Formats: sequence, structure tokens, C-alpha cells
Amino acid sequence: MSPSPVANGGRGGRGGRRSHRAAEGKLYGGDPLPPSRMSAPPPPTTFISDLRPSRVATLEATVVQLEAAREITTRDGAKQKVRNGRLKDGTGEIALVLWGAEVDQVAQGDRIRIVEGWVKEYQGRPQISLGRRGKIEKLPATG
Repeated sequence: MSPSPVANGGRGGRGGRRSHRAAEGKLYGGDPLPPSRMSAPPPPTTFISDLRPSRVATLEATVVQLEAAREITTRDGAKQKVRNGRLKDGTGEIALVLWGAEVDQVAQGDRIRIVEGWVKEYQGRPQISLGRRGKIEKLPATG
């Protein structure tokens, strides 16, 4: 008796090869993979002391200072909200810049994770913002 075509990727005969279904996020029998197996692991976290300009970084830190939001006029004449602050972890501090809807996402004292934030140098000092594809996540407070 030969193995079932579904059990070996739909190829009949001896199996072991993955079918196109595995690449689509499905097991050999067509069952979907659990979400935990489909999502990529989070990017590794970087310490503030290791951040360098012109790089994407993921970090976990506490918002230790947050200025009031203000409205500015961008180069193209549009109005946009901006808010400055400071983040701190066990290795150092860095300036934080929040733009648009981001200004209301955090409060002073919040522990946050910035995923794929953009680090740049401004007036000789490093700062981090969400850039084009970054995200902010609130973390549970620690003891």
C-alpha cells in the first residue's frame, strides 16, 4: 500500500517534499498553520547605548520626559503635530520625536517598545522616531 498523496505533499509515492500548501501557510493536509507559526519573531531589542544614526532599531525603554505637543508647518506647507520627549533604559537616554497621531500614543512614565524605529542625528545628538514603518507598543509596567 503506498502512502496517501495528501500525506506526502500530493505527489504520490515516497514523500518528504513540501507541497505548495506549506508555502501558503497550510499543513500538508490543507489545515492552516496556527498564527504563532506563521508570524515572524519580533526583531531583536537594542540597548540605547548601542544605537547609531542612520539605522533602524527596536528598543524597549521608559518615557522619562514628554513635552507638550505643538503644531508645525512642514516643508510642503501642511500642518502637523509634533512632540519631543526622552527615553531611558538601563544603558542611557535618547531623544524621542513623535509625529501626527503618534503624539497621543504615549504618556510620561509609560514603558514602550519601538519596533523598527529610525535613529538619526539631529544637532549632534541621536534621536529616534517611528520613521516610515516603525510602531509603538505599550509594555506592562515593571515592579
